[in-house]
Amino acid sequence: MNDFSHNDQPISVPSEDRFGIDPFAAALAKSILKIKSPTGSVIALNGPWGSGKSSALNLIRHHLDGSVQAGEIAVIDFTCWWFRGEEALALAFFRELYAGLSPTLGEKLKNSLPKLGARLLKAGAVLGGAADLAGAGGVGGVAGGAMEWLGGLIQQEEGVEKLHVELSKALAEQPRRFLVVIDDIDRLSPDEALLIFRLVKSVGRLPNVMYLLVYDRQLAEKIVSERFPSEGPHYLEKIVQAAFELPEPMATDVHRHLLAQIGSICGELPEDRVLRFMNLFYEGVAPEMRTPRDVARFTNSLAVTWPAVAGEVDPADFIALEVLRLLHPDIYRAIRQSKDRLCNLARNERDDGRARAEEYEDLLLRSSEGVQRERLRRTLMRIFPVLESVWSNMHYGADFARQWAAERRVCSSSHFDAYFRFAIGTEVLSATELDALIAKASDPEFVAAELRRAVTVTRPSGGTKAAVILDELNLHAEKVDQAHVLPLLTALFEVADEINVEEDRGGGFSMASNDLCLHWLLRSLTRNRLSLNERSAVYVAACQSASLGWLASFADSAWTDYHPREGNAPEPEEKCLTTAADAGALRKLLGDRVAEAAKNGALFGCQDLAYLLYRWCDLANDEGAAVKEWTASHLASDAGLKKFAAAFTSHGWSQGLGGLGDLVARRTTRAQVKGLERLMNVAEFRRRAEEVSVAGGSPEVSEFLDAWRRQERGEDE
Repeated sequence: MNDFSHNDQPISVPSEDRFGIDPFAAALAKSILKIKSPTGSVIALNGPWGSGKSSALNLIRHHLDGSVQAGEIAVIDFTCWWFRGEEALALAFFRELYAGLSPTLGEKLKNSLPKLGARLLKAGAVLGGAADLAGAGGVGGVAGGAMEWLGGLIQQEEGVEKLHVELSKALAEQPRRFLVVIDDIDRLSPDEALLIFRLVKSVGRLPNVMYLLVYDRQLAEKIVSERFPSEGPHYLEKIVQAAFELPEPMATDVHRHLLAQIGSICGELPEDRVLRFMNLFYEGVAPEMRTPRDVARFTNSLAVTWPAVAGEVDPADFIALEVLRLLHPDIYRAIRQSKDRLCNLARNERDDGRARAEEYEDLLLRSSEGVQRERLRRTLMRIFPVLESVWSNMHYGADFARQWAAERRVCSSSHFDAYFRFAIGTEVLSATELDALIAKASDPEFVAAELRRAVTVTRPSGGTKAAVILDELNLHAEKVDQAHVLPLLTALFEVADEINVEEDRGGGFSMASNDLCLHWLLRSLTRNRLSLNERSAVYVAACQSASLGWLASFADSAWTDYHPREGNAPEPEEKCLTTAADAGALRKLLGDRVAEAAKNGALFGCQDLAYLLYRWCDLANDEGAAVKEWTASHLASDAGLKKFAAAFTSHGWSQGLGGLGDLVARRTTRAQVKGLERLMNVAEFRRRAEEVSVAGGSPEVSEFLDAWRRQERGEDE
């Protein structure tokens, strides 16, 4: 952002010219100087709003400066848009003209111009009505006050023609010429713009005086045609002797300047983002930028909005959407209100493709037509792949969606809102936090502390920040240095049980959990980077300090790769988590760790108690004797019973299908008692549960017992 400034001020010197205006300005200045004996010559500089007319005028002044300094020409500037109202405008014109010309006139003729102005105004030749400026009527307060300096100058015998002759003779004897510059005529109201033309016409052909009028020709001709339908553009032709159209800037110059400004605001793009950025730039941004003022207006806005999301959104998408926000607000509004439609690639095969295409067409492009409509369609397809699918039969898979999320594209639902709120949401990690986490992936203590802190931060939308960190690391796993994979996994495995919290488990039919996200993450960190032996060694090393629940989950996954459940085939070895030998070693490690936890009491503190008891039973090779002995010792206490009741209670979700059906899923409760005889004396467990439930004060036992009874009766919730 080093050389960007929030303005669209006209340039003043040739070195600032980025659009090729200076050669034209220099040529026009030379032509003005070649007019040796002008008599009220009127030159027009035409150009649409924002095309750089004021810059061209400044450059003309620059090239005239040498002649001004030499006394060959004097420039009189009349800033007409400073004045409002025809009376004030007319007065100001004569005052400026008087101030510029009077120093060269003799004392006798010094008042000729204000007298001429007074006569013209009084006669209504300029304002078009009976304007008695010598008295108090006609033009109201402006004439009655500010124009008193004119009223006392008029003598009965001095008519317009006599005053004009005297002034003309005096000016003809001057060694210098005068250029009266009137800029920004198109800023005036229609009546005020017409007044300027009448003033120039009425003062008329004064020797050694030239006028340079700067305005939008099409706008001026429209104003004249409305007031004087019979004359149309011929009205201006009677006033202007030579008209010049400001050359349009080369499109390449405008686009080069725009790219430079965007670079100053947004910084350099990574090399892998440049191609898509340029495609979207030339499709959706560049065609909208035709003049220097278009560029200034857009970049001034971008300079305000970009800093709030810098690094958090894709620059190409954000810039294209900013163009739509400023120039196509109806399309922008429709996009903002259609997050689900534009971020969902899933298709229903029963959908009518043509009807769906027309639906999106009506939603987004109803207000555009012709060439612009087709260009906007292509722009929108580049931003939202779902539109490319609908409109051009191009389809993308889940891997692409993962990539778009990693690139923080607007088509990713987790990043969509940042583009319209100008702030990142709670569903993603800021780029600064993500970069810091990846940079310190080699520091297990730092990573573990960050995750422990994150699990205490609840998001407004539900769940914890820990889930966001796991998702972001999964998306950006390739950014983690290969040498840092082991320390990062060591930290993740250590805190896995602590961060596998209920708040991050998906409701309804969602299978999401931090435990599952961690399984995805470890594969992303090692997939296509480590051989089987390499990743097996990394996993085994990280498991040495893993939390017990996670160790059980991971060891089970590694073992199942080689020993699948009945009816399933083993995984190809190259897809297995570990080697077969390490899978066996991890099972032994798990058995030892569970037995140790049972002895020191830590097992009761594990959230996956039921799962761990079954794993212990499988690994102990004693037909569950050790497990049954341990559970029997704890069933006798109310605290132990409550732990077991909670451990063997599970929750699911169901959705009614009859009638209109349910719009949301309903939470269900089940007692996990199938196979329980492997772990404990089931009859004693039931007796103790009934006993504690009758005594009251234990909701978890009552919930478990109610679910058990329903299952015995064959009832579903």
